[in-house]
Amino acid sequence: MKKRTHLLFSVFSVLILSSFFSCRQEDEEVVAPIVVEDTDQTLQNILITGWVYEVMREYYYWNDYVMPPNSYEQDPEDYFYSQLNEADLFSFMTNDYQGLMEEFSGVYTSMGYSPFFGRLSSTDEIFIAVEYVYPNSPAQRAGLQRGDIILAIDGQRLTEENYYDLYTQDQYTATLANYGEDSGFIVTDETLSLAAEVIVADPVLHKEVISTADKTVGYLVYAEFISGDNQAWLTSLDIALDEFAQAGVTDVVIDLRYNPGGEIEVAQYLASALAPTSAVSGEEVLVRYDYNEQLASSIIFYEGESSENVVSTFINTGHQLNLNQIYFLTSGSTASASELLISGLDPYMDVIVVGEPTLGKFYGSWVIPDLVEPARHNWAAMPIVLKYTNAVGASDFAEGLTPDYAMEDDLLYARPFGDPADPLLGTALSLISSEQSARTLIDRGHKPYTDLENPVKSQKSKLLLPNSQISTEGKTEFNF
Repeated sequence: MKKRTHLLFSVFSVLILSSFFSCRQEDEEVVAPIVVEDTDQTLQNILITGWVYEVMREYYYWNDYVMPPNSYEQDPEDYFYSQLNEADLFSFMTNDYQGLMEEFSGVYTSMGYSPFFGRLSSTDEIFIAVEYVYPNSPAQRAGLQRGDIILAIDGQRLTEENYYDLYTQDQYTATLANYGEDSGFIVTDETLSLAAEVIVADPVLHKEVISTADKTVGYLVYAEFISGDNQAWLTSLDIALDEFAQAGVTDVVIDLRYNPGGEIEVAQYLASALAPTSAVSGEEVLVRYDYNEQLASSIIFYEGESSENVVSTFINTGHQLNLNQIYFLTSGSTASASELLISGLDPYMDVIVVGEPTLGKFYGSWVIPDLVEPARHNWAAMPIVLKYTNAVGASDFAEGLTPDYAMEDDLLYARPFGDPADPLLGTALSLISSEQSARTLIDRGHKPYTDLENPVKSQKSKLLLPNSQISTEGKTEFNF
């Protein structure tokens, strides 16, 4: 990605910055001013590394362990990651702040499908399985569907060394394959030409009212907790909830298998629409937040203990379903705001989870760009700034939330959304209908593949806090 930089530092400014950071913390040694060669890249590294240090000392959840850089000339990204606590698997920074915010808005450049990267067990066979496809995207127009398997791109078989580089190209030809338990992958003659473009990624992927023998079930597949420009995606969510209400649904299944998280305000909104009216009208606690000591003191001093940055409560959305029980479908990709939704509702209603253990992320972040105007650089940091607990203090589920009914989400046998033959959805429907549980449904045992790294999903596995208006003496007001 291209860096947009504003090299506004003079040598005098560098010396001032050096003095500021060397003297800022009483418990740190005073270091001599930095003497560096006066080059644009060196000055830029000094600027950004100093900015990273300030951000981490002020806002990082484990800020007591943040040390000043050995040299402000060092690579800012290397310095940032060197300061992360060993328990922190989620903080990150990017040199494309504008691109990051476009991702969070749901309008960005993409081919429009969500990939799962896997390696077939006991082989070197790498594949991409399609988790879902956004409507009206290049992928959908090309004919790509949920459950399709890509085994080669531009004629190159996927390997652990090339799969992500090939996938992230702006355009390519994908070669599809079929899978059989006995035959393994068999390459087909089918190829699809794909080219990225600006797409509108409505997180309401699928909504449907399903009638069983004795129940009416609302089924919602939700991809990401984002509100969109001008709250567009909250409106989309409202439409789905209203359709459920008008159909008189007795039960609701929320499919979060591929939902990596997003904005806390959207999780709060959906939780409030699902929760019992008593919890909403009483403005009961959904979750509480814990920060580093200095930041917690500042927030409480300037905003009070009832601030939305201290506690998130149920709110009246005008679209309440007033449920006493709720079903969630989960996988190892279910993370962050998704987990907050499940955990936050648990003290108030019967929460039934079907699927795989979730990721296990009970931390939240702020997006922190350069706050000087005009911005001196295009970097943004997303450090972990808090840990959340639900109303009864539950947190620290590092191994993920444990499902009530364990069932693997095997993408080699993926069914269309809403198909009762999907083992996870079928399980929930059978439980709702008081039929036999999913344990009697087809269960192929352990998935015949292992997960590979998905940087796209890792970056999106975030819990973003609402806009913060923290003002402290001598500091700029922050509005993330």
